[in-house]
Amino acid sequence: MLLKYLFAKNENIPAGSAAVFFGFSSIIWFMIGTGLGSFNAAKLAFPDFVTGVEMFAFGHMRQVHVLAVIFGWISMAFAMAMMYITPVLGNTRLWSEKLGLWNCFMWNVALSLGLTLMWTGITSGREYSDFPWPLDLAVAAFITIPLAVNVWMTILKRRTQGIYTTNWFFAASTFMLIIVFLVGNLPEYFHLTGLTEAYMTWWFAHNVLGLWITPVAAAIAYYVIPKVTGNPLYSHRIGHLHFWSIVVFYSTPAAHHLMSAPLPEWLKSFASVEGVLILVPAIAFVSNILLTMQGKWNMFVENLEVRFTVVGVLLAIPLNMQGGFQQTRSINWYVHGTAWMVAHAHLALLGFSTFLEAAAVYLGLQTLMKRKLYSLTLGNLHFWLLLIGFSIYWISMTMAGLIQGAGKIYEVPYIDVVIAEHPYMIARWLGGTMVFSSTIIWLFNMWMTARAGTEVPVGRMPHELAYER
Repeated sequence: MLLKYLFAKNENIPAGSAAVFFGFSSIIWFMIGTGLGSFNAAKLAFPDFVTGVEMFAFGHMRQVHVLAVIFGWISMAFAMAMMYITPVLGNTRLWSEKLGLWNCFMWNVALSLGLTLMWTGITSGREYSDFPWPLDLAVAAFITIPLAVNVWMTILKRRTQGIYTTNWFFAASTFMLIIVFLVGNLPEYFHLTGLTEAYMTWWFAHNVLGLWITPVAAAIAYYVIPKVTGNPLYSHRIGHLHFWSIVVFYSTPAAHHLMSAPLPEWLKSFASVEGVLILVPAIAFVSNILLTMQGKWNMFVENLEVRFTVVGVLLAIPLNMQGGFQQTRSINWYVHGTAWMVAHAHLALLGFSTFLEAAAVYLGLQTLMKRKLYSLTLGNLHFWLLLIGFSIYWISMTMAGLIQGAGKIYEVPYIDVVIAEHPYMIARWLGGTMVFSSTIIWLFNMWMTARAGTEVPVGRMPHELAYER
């Protein structure tokens, strides 16, 4: 079906086709990414698990897992949300369904090629920007720029007055992603080395989260909660405060990632202070969404999309509290290089953003396919497996990180620290495997929704029919 539409005229392609293909692609990549994560966690929990094969070594597998999740699951789910929500808010069609479909096709091709090369050991060796430089250029040309153009042109061609908060975030974040991706990979284009390479690497890693993942996930909440609950957004002014404070405070110099490096002291201090100030957009966002829920908290129990969204919003509270204060010098010294950082990264990617993306994919696919969810029971099972699995992972890794930090302070022999944290590595594997299992259930449920879901009558929304038999 995808190949058929790639060569069709734009006007002959059904509205929403690109969003549907992006939605299913994102779930498949989520399953691949969490499967790799479960495998890697097993290697840390059980050191004798799959040894003697170079390609299955942790050093090969870890980076494949990370980029499969960031550029496969998270970014494709964002693309799906943009191609579904942006036209709806503009009362128009997506500017080019054909461009969207080619974007999805080339995205899958480039990502598959990049991950395969990394798996064989061909990599830049720089964390979070591991693709070799030709793949970086391919990502910019075939992934980030076409997505941004489609979003911008759809907003420009809107048939509504004004631009809603969600589309402000979509337009700005696609622009910022291009800048972050091109600038962050300068060390490869120009063979920069040493401290410059280290700094640019972590500037890229920090701002991919701060200027891409965080704002787009928040933009989804700004759409889903008012749309599903029927309540207007509590405050557009607070939404504007959130938007501009993210731009100002989250685009930090990122020097807090290199506190022990010989960077200028003023740069480290600037990064630390601005890092704490991310609490400004965080508090604005969380309060705005939770106040929008006034009078509709029963839907947290009754509605799957609302439950995913609200949990994602609530996880933004510990995420930003950690994110702000672990950038201060004293706390950074204690947790740097420990499993605490792994826990924090997963709180952002597997907690906060994943729950919001799942809400967008659930709502978007059902609406665009005009099909009611095949099984609400499987949907609830997916939610609880994901939440419990994530919680086990996050809590166990946080505790392991505190043990490692204490071991550093009291100069405990390294092997004793490894032995002490081993039970938490097993818990990590258990939680990660629960998450992986939830993605298999989700993919089956959405596939069956497309094949056998009850048709949604004209004028109704899928979430309105969730409990109707």
